[in-house]
Amino acid sequence: MRASHQTWKRWLLGSVMLASLGAGAEPPPTNSAQGTQLHGTERFESINIPLASVEPSPPPAGAQCSTAKALMLAGGRVMVVQGCTTGNPPASTPRFLDGPGLVKTTFHAPFEGRTVKLVIEEARCHEDITGPTAACTPELLASGAARWEFRVTASTDDRQPVPLCPSGSGFALVVPHAWSAGGELTPNPDYFTFACAPRNEGTATQPFFVGGGVIAKCIDWGYPPWAGAYPEATARDYHQLCTRMAMADYCGEGRSNTLDGTPLTFMGIQNALARGSDGHVPQTQGREGYALEAVWQMSECGAVRPLCLGKKRWDSLALEATCVNRALDLHVRTRPCEDYNLAAASDQTLLVSYSLFIDQALVTFKRGDTGFVTTTSVAVEVTEHAWGQDVSAYDVDLNGDGLADEPASFVPVRMEGPLLSAKLPAAHKKSMGAFIKPLYRCANSVGRYLLTDSASCDGVSGYSLRALNGDLGIEGYLYSAVDTTSTGQRRPLKLWRHSMPGVFATSTEAPSGFTFVRDLGYLPAVGQLPGRDL
Repeated sequence: MRASHQTWKRWLLGSVMLASLGAGAEPPPTNSAQGTQLHGTERFESINIPLASVEPSPPPAGAQCSTAKALMLAGGRVMVVQGCTTGNPPASTPRFLDGPGLVKTTFHAPFEGRTVKLVIEEARCHEDITGPTAACTPELLASGAARWEFRVTASTDDRQPVPLCPSGSGFALVVPHAWSAGGELTPNPDYFTFACAPRNEGTATQPFFVGGGVIAKCIDWGYPPWAGAYPEATARDYHQLCTRMAMADYCGEGRSNTLDGTPLTFMGIQNALARGSDGHVPQTQGREGYALEAVWQMSECGAVRPLCLGKKRWDSLALEATCVNRALDLHVRTRPCEDYNLAAASDQTLLVSYSLFIDQALVTFKRGDTGFVTTTSVAVEVTEHAWGQDVSAYDVDLNGDGLADEPASFVPVRMEGPLLSAKLPAAHKKSMGAFIKPLYRCANSVGRYLLTDSASCDGVSGYSLRALNGDLGIEGYLYSAVDTTSTGQRRPLKLWRHSMPGVFATSTEAPSGFTFVRDLGYLPAVGQLPGRDL
């Protein structure tokens, strides 16, 4: 046992020395995609795994081994240490299990009032989404340039083992500490979690990441929750900022306000200010026109909230998303990020995100008793409160010029939910295939509207497609079907007809005096998408 102890001390000392290197500059700007889950494990999102629950693989034949101990090394590595004796007379043979040596190692974690059993079935070098996969040599593993990832199965007493990572690459990174149900990183050296990695369904030059969770993405983006480029406390802060940003978790409660796969580019505050001027960050990034989404800040008490939102995000944020209006705790309420001078914040721990916003707010408006229009062409209404201005409602913008129509004859009824934008990138449309269908915008000469899944406007006399800003009359895209095994929210958008000829409404709830015609499709639920996530 003495040899085992000394070997372990040397291993640990080397890891600590490498992890204690000084803080560096902000990582460079990154292009990738948002996600809707922290871990990407779906059913098992809430589990935290005690290191003390480890059960190693069987020892070599003839060996007598003591109780094993699992330890977290620097750089997100787990190692199992066990003292063993073999031979006659007995000789000490320390056992260190790392990487492939952990295959058939088991952990147990509390889950829904019982226990879930987690078994490592396979190990391989982690395939980093930001670049070439590094070989898992001892030197690269020790430096943090390479790490292991694992294929894990999970089982409870009432079910057969299933993949812990049902989407993405199928493999998971080991990540130290625990997470709350609200998505808060809780420092605890006695626990770890598995974070599922996404899968690239695009190319090396045009990646398209599917599945997995944002914890693994943030690690690959340069924001792991351990010391390296930054001291440990700063690294955890950046990791927490990154996960909230990647999920568009505006309330900091562990719930997403985006669609998995939404194109995203982001950077630290110093990089953003260097690209802007006079203390302001740019409104857009790249030739694709990524719009400023938010500046993310950690408060003195450790809570992550947007410092401010970009105007484009205000315009497209669904009113029934996780948090808006009074529930949305913005540090800057009175103006969008574009108008806020951030020069004084250049030394703070902030992240600035830009998005293509492939989700848009679908709002139903009403004029009189029978005049309905359901549209994504909206303008934000700014309301005065005691604390200043806030966004609390939408105005109709039927000519699509970004300004509220005058006079405001339509009043908002409800936010139906997010709708996939008519400007959905071609790669996303291709990946979704038959799971999505277009909604067509129709109108007649007397100012009535019809939103339907029929390109012929349901054959109703007097109605024709109404194009807006070159969109060919497509309002956006719905899901055409749902996965019946999914636990995600299903919200059908319905077509309704009034007894008056040529009068229709499109909404999730029945307008008074209208009768049901048919389901048009399904609105993507915030954070839980029916069908196949982008």
